[in-house]
Amino acid sequence: MSRNDIEVYHYCDAATFGVPPHRHDFYELYCLLSDSYTYHVEDNQYELHPGTLILVPPGETHWPELQGPPRDIERIVLWLNPEFISSLSIFLPKTLGAMGSNLQDEHLIVPEEKTYHVILNLLYSLLYEKNRADADSQYLCHLILSQLLIHISRVLNQRTKPQEDPGTRYGEIMKVHEYINAHYRESLSVSDLAQRFFLDKNTMTRQFKRIIGMTPGDYIRRKRLENARELIRQGYSIQHAGYSSGFSDYSAFFRAFRQYYGMSPGDLVGRSKASRRQQSEQESEE
Repeated sequence: MSRNDIEVYHYCDAATFGVPPHRHDFYELYCLLSDSYTYHVEDNQYELHPGTLILVPPGETHWPELQGPPRDIERIVLWLNPEFISSLSIFLPKTLGAMGSNLQDEHLIVPEEKTYHVILNLLYSLLYEKNRADADSQYLCHLILSQLLIHISRVLNQRTKPQEDPGTRYGEIMKVHEYINAHYRESLSVSDLAQRFFLDKNTMTRQFKRIIGMTPGDYIRRKRLENARELIRQGYSIQHAGYSSGFSDYSAFFRAFRQYYGMSPGDLVGRSKASRRQQSEQESEE
């Protein structure tokens, strides 16, 4: 890290593959925008996918673990100088206190969907100011970062609140979870799930979010979007990908995809074609 405050980068390449265990003397916030894989921090192992973030404190060993052939991985990486972060304690004592105390054993940040998109928009704002680089950019970056840290702190504080004993609800919710995984491509609603498993809809939604980390509706949407993205990357048409993944309305699919991934399905088609063409050219040269 060369700056004494923050650095932010937007990547879309295969450089993540083969990265060995390493550590920094600064904070690293890792926001994955495409694909899903395992991420290690010290002795902890996390399943990282779009909609989740990893925050690694200074001095902790971390590395990504990816399977399969190398492919482009889109991500935003934010580096934070510890001394600069400490200087913000005057203005954000509660926020920085939460970050310090809650990162000992759990580095994965799983915000609810609306909060995730707020965080993602703030990261894009940091990238915008980095590229603009005018006289006001540094001050704006510090203001944007303060907002970002507050939202992260809220997620961390929510995570550490005492939770009621799940009791027998855990088994019931895991059955709902397994059913969604097997049937998300079909017509499926939260009301259908509650009726099928003889659960009160509100109770099921509340318990599902507490155990899985998101509501059943959000989880169904995420599964459908991830499946559609993979089909598009394999060369299927946008319409086929949307309908085959469980979306009955193309407009709703388009809006959900753009909101979740920060790009339209058409943008992904262009990137996938370029990636396959590049791979083909490399294979022909060999």
